[in-house]
Amino acid sequence: MILDLKDHRDYRVVEYTGWRDLWNYGTFQDRAGVYIFANVDLQTKYIGKAGAGRIVKEIESAINKKKDYGATKYSILIQQKELRA
Repeated sequence: MILDLKDHRDYRVVEYTGWRDLWNYGTFQDRAGVYIFANVDLQTKYIGKAGAGRIVKEIESAINKKKDYGATKYSILIQQKELRA
């Protein structure tokens, strides 16, 4: 599966990080949203969600559980505070 680049234009998304190297996930501010792991061809490997203030913790947890298998990049879609991820 390849992410539809229009997904970040959804009205619920207030910020889109673009693609970043997976190893530097800890540099992102903790907020609520959906995170996506992908390989170098941007084929989706895993999609997860996180509540308010938990995005970095959830990404770390997914990596520790080996859900990042085959992934080299991640992207985050930050959602409005009042909506649930």
